[in-house]
Amino acid sequence: MTEKSKNIDKKDALQIAIKEVSKSLQPDPSGFKVYSKKPERLQLYNVTSEPCWFVYAPRNDGHNGIMLRSSRVILISKKTGRVLYDGSANDEG
Repeated sequence: MTEKSKNIDKKDALQIAIKEVSKSLQPDPSGFKVYSKKPERLQLYNVTSEPCWFVYAPRNDGHNGIMLRSSRVILISKKTGRVLYDGSANDEG
């Protein structure tokens, strides 16, 4: 089964990320940052070559205060809107 191309824009990517985070948390949309290109500090390994949105999102553990840990990043396909990755940005320290 192939996924239909939808051409996901920045606004769509934000809504998909909010929906993903909402599975376990009621997020504040102002806590999200959407990038069209991979941010410099983002250190992901074996990342897809598919064009995607990079969305920094609140963690879903209820501890979003200041502490030393990596950011949460969600990669969303620009073609299909599918969540390709949801996890550590490996940018701590």
